[in-house]
Amino acid sequence: MTFEMLDAVLGDHAPFLLSLSDGLQEELRLVIAGAKVGEEGSKIPELDEMDETTREALHTVLAKTQPIEADEECLYEICFHDYILYQIRNESFASCDPEAVGHGRYLIVFEKSEALSHLQVVTNAQVFNDGSRYPGTWTHYGIYTQNHTIDVIAQDLPEISATKTGL
Repeated sequence: MTFEMLDAVLGDHAPFLLSLSDGLQEELRLVIAGAKVGEEGSKIPELDEMDETTREALHTVLAKTQPIEADEECLYEICFHDYILYQIRNESFASCDPEAVGHGRYLIVFEKSEALSHLQVVTNAQVFNDGSRYPGTWTHYGIYTQNHTIDVIAQDLPEISATKTGL
């Protein structure tokens, strides 16, 4: 399965990041779960600290909502065997790059991004005058989950597989 194919499979809701590990050989592994819509009113939090009027109003509103939950039947492992750089940010604090050019919804392949522009500043990766690159050509992959924004710049295509392991 390709990065683009997995993006299409994920559907209407951002996936959940279940695990991220960086191995001894610069191998980055992510396990994501697809998202599913839960039962209406099933995740109403305790509202004990609020006054009764507020608690009743919130309960009325929340009783009609459906939570977005991790679908443990829809697990995928994304492995970057040879990455140059990765960063992970809390999605609440991740800013949007208005100049970015890429395709995908939750799994995005960028043609232009701030991360690509700054790669030569923060790493030894270089683009030479003749257009050649060290250590070779690279691509910026964005993985946008419910709670995380992950950027990976890698030389090789990620390996993607459906999984039930690693949890």
